[in-house]
Amino acid sequence: HEAPLKAFVPIQYGCDKFCTFCIVPTTRGRERSRPTEDILEEIRILADKGTKEITLLGQTVNSYGKNLLEGKVPFAQLLWRIAEIDGIQRIRYTSPYPRDFRDDLISAHKNCPKVMPHCHLPLQAGDDDVLKAMHRQYSVDSFSEIYARLRAVPGLSITTDIIVGFPGETEKQFENTLALCERL
Repeated sequence: HEAPLKAFVPIQYGCDKFCTFCIVPTTRGRERSRPTEDILEEIRILADKGTKEITLLGQTVNSYGKNLLEGKVPFAQLLWRIAEIDGIQRIRYTSPYPRDFRDDLISAHKNCPKVMPHCHLPLQAGDDDVLKAMHRQYSVDSFSEIYARLRAVPGLSITTDIIVGFPGETEKQFENTLALCERL
């Protein structure tokens, strides 16, 4: 049976963030990363059958590797190891969590030709009080800093998620989100 041109590969399950609008920690449990070698073997098998593009899946995909029996494996290191697999031409991932965004991941975007020049970075709200009410573990300023570092990568596109009408959100807080989007 021939593999698809593109394949989705889960690298972790569950989530430890407990955002107020999300049911994942309740329905899927705490965050669990798959062993690195299991992921690489799955991708090798897909590549041997003709898969060219891999999308790595996780609720907070860039926090991958923090609870592995083999020891911590940073997400960026996983990207580089996947890039070494013959036949894999493109690597994508979704969805990262802003607080867990590190310089080594930005470096992988810049220096690893197989990592696609796209990052989906969920903002959710452009107002610190709304982010706090959502239990998001970052601020408008820290998100903006990550965004600026990503924008410095030539040719990289950035997409996002925004929740509007969050319970208790005021018109001014909504306007703050619009203003941040216009600024960024």
